[in-house]
Formats: sequence, C-alpha cells, structure tokens
Amino acid sequence: YSLRTDNISFTLDPEISDTIEIGYKLASTTTQFEVAVYLMSIDDTIVRRENTDGDRFYVNGGKTTHQGIEVSMQNNLSKEFTSRIAYSYSTHEYDNDVVFGDNEQAEAPNTTANLRLIYKPQAVIGLMTMLEIEHVGEYFLDDLNTKSYDGYTIANLKATYQASKQLSLSAKVNNIADEIYAENASFSFGREKYTPGSPRQIFAGAEYSFD
Repeated sequence: YSLRTDNISFTLDPEISDTIEIGYKLASTTTQFEVAVYLMSIDDTIVRRENTDGDRFYVNGGKTTHQGIEVSMQNNLSKEFTSRIAYSYSTHEYDNDVVFGDNEQAEAPNTTANLRLIYKPQAVIGLMTMLEIEHVGEYFLDDLNTKSYDGYTIANLKATYQASKQLSLSAKVNNIADEIYAENASFSFGREKYTPGSPRQIFAGAEYSFD
C-alpha cells in the first residue's frame, strides 16, 4: 500500500511474522503460577528512515527477531496477605538491517515487572490495602542505539473499605516517593524527548448505593 509523510511518497509491503510460544500453568490451594516463552521473527519489518533534510519516511527493512519469557505468580502467604508478581524479559533486535545492523529496536525495554502485596486484615472486615511496585527497565531511544533511558521504578498505595452494604470508601496514592521519571522517552530530529510521569498524586472517594 502507498503512503505519504512530509514531502515523501512511499510504498510498503505487509510485514510477515512467524511465532512460536510455549506456556505452562500450575495451580494449588495457595499458589497460581504461569510461565510463557516465545520466539517471533518478522520479515519485511517496517522501519523509519530519515533523509539528509530531516524528512521522515518508512521502508520495508529486513528481519527482526523478538524473544522473551513472561512469568506471573500469585501466592496466598497467609489468611491476610497475598502477593502477586508479573515479570517479563525480552529482546527485540534487527537482523542484519542495512542501517541498524543487529541493534536493539528503540523504545523496547528488556525488563518490566509489577509486584503487588495485598493485605486484608481479619480484624477489620471489608478493608483491603495494596502496595504496588512498577518497574520498567532501560531501553534505547533510537534504533542506532546511541541514546538510552534508564527506565524507572515507582510505588503506589491503594486502600478500599466496604463500610456497609451501601457505602464504599477508597483512597489511593500514586508515586509515593514523588519520583521524577518519564512514562515514555524517544529520540527524533536530533533531540531527546521525554513524556513526564505524574508526580505524587492523592485520591479519595466514596460510593453510595441506594439499592
């Protein structure tokens, strides 16, 4: 199909991908565990190029390979505590591209993780609190792999309380430590670009049902 961007017209062929994925699940009275391993290759990968005037356009490049592992586990630590963790490690690389060689693809972190610790005290029926930690690992900002971003780790806290059949209360603190970080980082037109993440935010709410 044909496209146009800036002052350049170009034609692209569709990408063609082959994927292999193997997974395993395990469940017991206290633990649920899942793991998946995948390998994907994409031919005619659509990549962005830039001419000497700085105009962007897209072409069908060569092959890219994508492989990784994803793990998740929920564990009932006790009658009051539950933990949940999700972790992934992956690589996304060009395969002998005429410009990018075997570089890693831009804006594709190798690691991501999410950890949650949930507490439901038996002494206070209807109360649930949760500590959440989010992690995004380092990644390159450009396909030439000349610029990179360190990633970030932030923590959030949430609580809900079912005060009665009709009344529910909630509170949430995002980015507890008020970390300065970027939700997204990229490199284009010779400049690094960062989308700032939200600073510490505090929310409170109440919901009442007249049913």
